[in-house]
Amino acid sequence: MATKEKQRAPASTSPSEKTSADDVVMTVGWPGKPQALRTSGSREIDRQALWWNYALLNRERWQGSDVLNVAQQTKAVLMWGRLFHRDKKQSAPPMPEPEAPVVEVTIRYTVEDDNWQYRVMPWEFVLNSVIRANRPHELRELNRLPAIRRLDMTGAKTKAAAQTLPPGNWKVLIVLSAPGFISRKYTLKSELDNIKAQLPKAEIEEIWTPKFKALQEKIAEFRPDIVHFAGCDTHQARALAESNDWRAKESEVILGQLGECGPDPKIEGMEEADGYAMLHEESELMHGTSARIACVSYMRLPDLFKTHKPALVCWNLYHSANRIAALTVGEAHAGASIGFQDFIDDELAEEYFKEFYKGLAASRGRVAVAHVRALKGLWRLPESLRGSGIVLWSHESRLEEFNGMDTSADELQPTRNEEHEGGLLTSEQWECYVKVPPGLNYAQLHQKEYPFENFRVFLKEPLILRNMNIEVRLNGEDRELVYRHQFDIEAPFIDLRSDIEFPLTSPLARSCGESVVTTLYVKLTYGAQVLLSKTYRTRLLPTDQWRFSIQSAHTLASFIFPRDPEVEALVLKAQKYVRVLRDDATAGFEGYQADSPEAVDLQVRALWSTLVHEYRLGYINPPPAYSKDTDSQRLRTPTMVLKGGWGTCIDLALLLAAALELVDIQPVILVLKAHAFVGYWRSMEGRDRFLEMTDKADAGEKWSFLPRRPIYGMFLSTSLREIQHYIDTGELVTLESTLLTMMGGFDEAIAHGQDNLSDPQDFDYMIDLASARTAQITPLPLNFA
Repeated sequence: MATKEKQRAPASTSPSEKTSADDVVMTVGWPGKPQALRTSGSREIDRQALWWNYALLNRERWQGSDVLNVAQQTKAVLMWGRLFHRDKKQSAPPMPEPEAPVVEVTIRYTVEDDNWQYRVMPWEFVLNSVIRANRPHELRELNRLPAIRRLDMTGAKTKAAAQTLPPGNWKVLIVLSAPGFISRKYTLKSELDNIKAQLPKAEIEEIWTPKFKALQEKIAEFRPDIVHFAGCDTHQARALAESNDWRAKESEVILGQLGECGPDPKIEGMEEADGYAMLHEESELMHGTSARIACVSYMRLPDLFKTHKPALVCWNLYHSANRIAALTVGEAHAGASIGFQDFIDDELAEEYFKEFYKGLAASRGRVAVAHVRALKGLWRLPESLRGSGIVLWSHESRLEEFNGMDTSADELQPTRNEEHEGGLLTSEQWECYVKVPPGLNYAQLHQKEYPFENFRVFLKEPLILRNMNIEVRLNGEDRELVYRHQFDIEAPFIDLRSDIEFPLTSPLARSCGESVVTTLYVKLTYGAQVLLSKTYRTRLLPTDQWRFSIQSAHTLASFIFPRDPEVEALVLKAQKYVRVLRDDATAGFEGYQADSPEAVDLQVRALWSTLVHEYRLGYINPPPAYSKDTDSQRLRTPTMVLKGGWGTCIDLALLLAAALELVDIQPVILVLKAHAFVGYWRSMEGRDRFLEMTDKADAGEKWSFLPRRPIYGMFLSTSLREIQHYIDTGELVTLESTLLTMMGGFDEAIAHGQDNLSDPQDFDYMIDLASARTAQITPLPLNFA
């Protein structure tokens, strides 16, 4: 229930009042205290803004650890305390009351260059980290506070659109852009149908895959109150083009379709600015191999609204909050705009907008109220946003929309699901989306890489379904792997992909030596009603086959075997080398218990020298994988390499990594487009700084990053600049492992390893093995005979 309207309290009387209004760069407030916190600007933000963006982009690295989570929370609290003015009597800046329905962050805006660091800071995450730190740990999941942002455009030359949507039926323009190869990856019709269903009284028009000028003219002609954009941002389009999902012959054609967006002038190292993938002005076709794609920069997108300024513009794109949505308000002077901090699950994004537009209609155009309602709808889903922010920008303050409300107000509650009263479900009430990968192998199943690429059940009506049952059978030879599970659906959809596991004790999956055709049978029931009964064709891949895709990258750690008998024999032979190199007859392999990084280097040098002088390895191409695409490779164990006397680049890298892990030196594997090599941390302190993402901003340095794709797993880094930083500081050493086949020296291998990282476009990712092991990415239980 909504509470009675509270009397509005005056703004905070902290020492920030001594700062003139002209000096205030940012304020933070909530209903009753619209300017509770104020700051006149700080180098703190200049140093921290990009780092926090990068930390969130890599959130998988630290979210899986309570210790690292607390470390990030502590950084947020310290920054918050240094940023805002407070009374001498206060130990910390004031915080909103637990019942506050929303917090508003206001940032001064004159031109795009002014205060841009404040706009790119992920305030939604930072603010909630500070709130959680100041409230009981047991209630941390109940202490999520919605945040909205406002651009203070006092003195702006151009008048913005109306703050509130006009009464009556709204005019809505939906822009669905999927030019060229993007149309093969994304289907946008479901998003269109959802919006139409939530706004039945609106006058809705759609435009499919338009060119920039055509869209500009359409906005001027139709004069919509709301414009909704769907499709791909420039970074996602680039990642799709460069992914391993395409057949070899397609890749070159697809990359040729995509135009250049140009670098971001504000962020050093950002080789491609935020933007929107649209049909190129000179493209004669919308789809197909001849279609051309224009990456329209965030700096140009405000020109779409030159002659008409909508009350609301929504961007269902990755990386659309900081620049695209902000400038839609700041430069295009729209009344409000919504975007995403970085990447987000596509179904979550659609669910957000579904609830948002439903709330917008119910609240008669109160944008901020609808935004808070939609956020609460997502928060009820398990593991929903995981740090990704959904950002609402506004030209005017929206706090008045919440007058008389607290966090429990009915207007802020998402759609409630009701218990299904029995009877049969109809196709209008539910749907299921299942996608089976082209192949499965033991490594994927062993490391919980799911046997389905997608397995979600969606409810088209707000229902609760009890005692659903699923059965999955993986067939092969004379036996089956079977999974059965009973579950409830209490949210708009449920993701079953991560729940489906097979028993791995069967020799069927562990002994597969060649690729064989098999099937996955799926049966989904609700009571006695069979909702789905279907058999999907797939292939059971050889146990030693590994896929290149970044989604499967973590399984590479499964092929590092420190307990292989030949690795133990290698270390035994290396004992004499380490004693000579360290000039100590009692020296051994004690890993990081050695007294210095230099002593660690000598242990690695001893292993290298042993392989060069005792084994004299040769190079050989990988075994045949019989895959129609060049997306996988069969790998050799250390026994096969050392007894056979040869290996590929990746075989040799895995061999060295296994030896390093055995002697307690933490290795990394670096993967390029067509190459792999090994590295190691010279100290545990250096590796800890990598995991904790130690704030370079404290030293006055700027973080820069390339957000082309989400990071899969806490043990991956896709930032070449970050890795080069650790190499430059002497904390990480890389080795070109193929020099083992050329009798190359250790120092030469280091030099070639650094040269491998000279081309940012060629770099894919780095795997930190110790982190992978912590995440239970363990060696495959194979027979090394």
